[in-house]
Formats: sequence, C-alpha cells, structure tokens
Amino acid sequence: MWGDTGAVSLRDLRLRRGWSQEHLAEASGVSVRTIQRIEGGQPPSPFTVGALATALDVAPEAVAGTSAHLPVDDRPANDDAPPAPAPELSFPDAVRQAARRWGDFEGRASRSEFWYALLAVLVIVGALAAVDERLGAAALTLFLIPLAAVGSRRLRDTAQSPWWLLFVFAPMGFVIPLTLMAMPGKVSSTDDA
Repeated sequence: MWGDTGAVSLRDLRLRRGWSQEHLAEASGVSVRTIQRIEGGQPPSPFTVGALATALDVAPEAVAGTSAHLPVDDRPANDDAPPAPAPELSFPDAVRQAARRWGDFEGRASRSEFWYALLAVLVIVGALAAVDERLGAAALTLFLIPLAAVGSRRLRDTAQSPWWLLFVFAPMGFVIPLTLMAMPGKVSSTDDA
C-alpha cells in the first residue's frame, strides 16, 4: 500500500481499515481532536503525518496530501520539534511493522512493537524447533537482524543508545537491554545516538 499516494482523504484511509477516530488516535498517538481537524480539511504537521502514516501503513504522501489549508496541530509544526514516543500497536500491526522494517535500524519502535515482534519470533522458532532442532536454530539465525533492528529502534524510543544491544553477548547480559526496552518511550532531542 506504500505506493498508493492518490487523492484519498484521511477519513477514507481510516475507514478502509475499519477504524474509528478513537482507534486511529490510539494507534498513532495523535489526539482525536487533531484527527477531526485533519478530516475537516486542515493539513497535518510533519510530525502528525509520520505518526498517521505509520499507524495506517501508508506512504506519508498519502496522509500529507489530504488538504491544502494552513497547518493546525497540537504540536509545533516545525521539523525541529523533538520526536515523540512511537505509538503503541496491536499484535498484528506490530508484527507487520516489524516485518516491513526488518532491516531498519533508524527511527523508533514502541514497546508493543518490540515485545510483540519478540513474541512472534519466539513462537515461530519454538514451533520449528519442536519439529527439528536444526530448523529452529536456522530460523533463530534468520531472525537475528530483524530483532536487532526492532531492538535498536526500541532503545532509541526510550532515549537510550542502541549500543546497549551489545550486552547480549555477555553472560546474562541480555537482562540490561531487555530492562531498558521495557521502559516507556520518551521525547528525545536526539535520535542519532
């Protein structure tokens, strides 16, 4: 759906998924009032475009092209505004997002995206290991990069350095990054740690 940048309103994008304004607000982290303003014809800020595009799984241009009025949003409409925490996602959305961004080490990932992706990997690897131990080991090897990518984005969302992931190579070192990944997302002034 990333290639779909035609003249479609935010309301149409939302209704295609069968979502209410409240559901979209929860999935994107954007207030219901802001969604109502955008659907009423006011354009979103760059921050809002990114959050809505991620939640709806569409190209940012599909959300940005919904209107041609002056920007109105609950947040500053400049690109210098610090990034907000990533929005929480449902299990299917989190797994879809993690799969789509399997090699993307930049940006942010919510707690739900990381933990649901980890759960999905553990279930798949466990099921394959039950069939054949070598199959489970091969699957785990294949999932290492996607897990590192979503882990890196999750640590950025908590305003921590992705270099904390290196602790997984120390004995019992996985406890440190997993503890950091359980922290809530934070507004950060830098995303290039």
